Amino acid sequence: MDLFWKIIIGAGVLLVVCWTAYGIWEWRERKLEKQRPKVRTEQYKRTRNDMADYAKKLAEFKSPSERIKEQQEKQDKSEQENG
Repeated sequence: MDLFWKIIIGAGVLLVVCWTAYGIWEWRERKLEKQRPKVRTEQYKRTRNDMADYAKKLAEFKSPSERIKEQQEKQDKSEQENG
């Protein structure tokens, strides 16, 4: 066999071994990543808290027509009590 073919076969075997090692390493890293807790940044925490506050405000929000109706009902009750 020529030296060229020996080098090509050796390079092919080396390539297969390296890709196999890389695949095992990548699989192991993914497995470890699933076990680690997720890192939460300060920006993420602030945004999450801001969104929770916003959702609370939306839950308490009353449209202008609802506020007008409540004011009219209060006026009606106060007029009935006074009059």
